Amino acid sequence: MSTTMMPPNEDQQAKNRFPDTQNVVSFFLSALDKIAAPETRRRAYSAVFRFCYHRPVLSSFLAVQVLFALLPLICFIGFSICAILFFTSLALGISVFWVGIAAVILFWTLVITFTLAATTWLYLAFCLTTIRYIGRVTGYIETPPKPSQSKIATSQTGNRQNKETPLANGTTSEEYQPVKKEPDSISNGGPPS
Repeated sequence: MSTTMMPPNEDQQAKNRFPDTQNVVSFFLSALDKIAAPETRRRAYSAVFRFCYHRPVLSSFLAVQVLFALLPLICFIGFSICAILFFTSLALGISVFWVGIAAVILFWTLVITFTLAATTWLYLAFCLTTIRYIGRVTGYIETPPKPSQSKIATSQTGNRQNKETPLANGTTSEEYQPVKKEPDSISNGGPPS
C-alpha cells in the first residue's frame, strides 16, 4: 500500500499554526535566518562553545549573571521603549495643542485685520467719492462727457462732426464766448475807440 505525500491544506495550516514544538523551533530558526545568516550563527556558536570548554568557571559565572540580569534588562528595554513612545506621543499631543491655540489666535487676528482693511477701504472710497463730488459741484474738476450726453452737431458741409464739450460753468464750448477786453486808454495813450 503506497501513500502519497500531499501538501497541507492552507485552512488546516491556519487553524494549527504551531501544533508542536518542532514547528515553534523551526519558526524561530527561520526568523533568526532573516536576522543573521546560518553561517554567521554557526561561527558565533562555535566561538561560545570553545570559550565555555576552555574557561568553564568564568563561563558559568557569566551565564548565571546573564540569567539573573536578563529579566531586569528586558524590563528596562521595555520601559525605555514605552517611555520613548509615550513622550513622543505626548510631545505630538502638546504640539498639536499649541498649534491649535496658535490657529485660533491666527483666525481672530485675521478677522480683525480683515475688518480693519475693509473699513479702511470703505473710508477711502467714501473720501474719494466725496472729493470728486465736491470738485464737480465747485467746478474744480471737469469730467469728460459720457457718449450718451455728448451732442453731435453737423457742420454746414455735412462731412465734419463737432463734439460739444461741457464746461465747468454748465455751458458748452459752442455757447461759451470769451469776454473781449477793451484796451485801456492809458496804455494806448488816447481815448477808447
